Amino acid sequence: MRKLFKSYFSSDFIKNVFTIFTGNVIAQAIPFLVEPVIARIYSPSDFAVLSVYLSVANLFSIIATGRYELAIMLPKDDKKSINLIGVSLIISLIISALSLLIVLIFNSQICSVLHNDDVSSYLYLVPLSVLSVGWYQTFNYWNSRKKRFRNVAYSKTTQSIVTAGGSIGLGTAGMIPSGLVLSQIGGQFFSFFPLLRSFLKNDRKELKNITKNDMKAVAYEYRDFPRINSLHAFCDVMKQSAEVFLLSFFYLKEKVGLHSRTLRLLFAPSAIIGSAIGQVFYQKASACYQEKGDLQKLVKKVLLSMSFIAVPAYLMVALWGDDLFAWFLGEPWRQAGEFGQLLTPWLCMSFLISPISQIPLIVNKQKIAFGISLIGHTLYLSAIVIGGIFQDIELGFILLSSFQTVYYLFLIGWLIRISKIKND
Repeated sequence: MRKLFKSYFSSDFIKNVFTIFTGNVIAQAIPFLVEPVIARIYSPSDFAVLSVYLSVANLFSIIATGRYELAIMLPKDDKKSINLIGVSLIISLIISALSLLIVLIFNSQICSVLHNDDVSSYLYLVPLSVLSVGWYQTFNYWNSRKKRFRNVAYSKTTQSIVTAGGSIGLGTAGMIPSGLVLSQIGGQFFSFFPLLRSFLKNDRKELKNITKNDMKAVAYEYRDFPRINSLHAFCDVMKQSAEVFLLSFFYLKEKVGLHSRTLRLLFAPSAIIGSAIGQVFYQKASACYQEKGDLQKLVKKVLLSMSFIAVPAYLMVALWGDDLFAWFLGEPWRQAGEFGQLLTPWLCMSFLISPISQIPLIVNKQKIAFGISLIGHTLYLSAIVIGGIFQDIELGFILLSSFQTVYYLFLIGWLIRISKIKND
């Protein structure tokens, strides 16, 4: 990989990518290596509880900061960025309190809609997840702005250690399925501390620049993030949550658990490689756009590099996914591998596009990106519904993979086109 990237990118870009990549490898290797142990402690039904909990928590977490954390990378001066941190932290407190109020009032109704009463007691933990994610994301983007990618890697490793260790320890102690949920929350919470420590050590003096008027000013200047991007992100999570809800409605809990582990394992390459390149790319692309450089050339380089990695990796899954899952997790999980084989084309395209997905934020094309995403979400959920109507989950996944592959091909073409736009 280093040799491949050296042909296309500067040494600074490669160094930063591999800093995060190394952290991601460690962070993903830990849960990956303990997955066979966890899969033998918890059943597919237990993972369904975790999946349903996360689908609810993510509805709030995705808008925990009003999406202002994404804007932290964009200003030329730190004064605006530090005030964006202030705005993000205040909004996260408000959204967390709102989530608590909703859970307190509508707990039974939420469980009824989800067809899963087992998740009821865990819903009261949603506000903690929301606050943890909001504060993590805020300081994550500040560290990225400062090119402190090693701190980002440390935080991801911390999350993996706490989550994996907690899942095994609590599960062994008989806390099933609560061990899965509690360890997930613990990992989110403790991952925030390496980022906060770096901020307090290096940037504490910046806090004096946070004022009420300046926070109002940056909140207005970057108002498209809560108005458009937050709605876009919320719809993205709604799509994922709706998928869980629909699968829960049409099929047994075991099917939901199998599907959740399929995506968990097969999205791992995106989490390891795609997010590493994407985080560095966002900082690099933002600077390139501000300096009126050739952003389109950078986008094409990233796509080409990603394709050399994606095609052979996902081809293996397409050919031997069922046997790989059965060998790695145990024979009861063979069907999860079969699901993975059906979904491979879509997962491959998702991997390709993951690093460049924030181009619309940089070139201010959020409204069009939101409209395009709604088309993709409609196609996505339509496939699940069709499969559910015919009570054929494999048909649903075949349609899902086909629809999303075509959608992502169009989206890649559009992202390349808009990356040609220059900063006026």
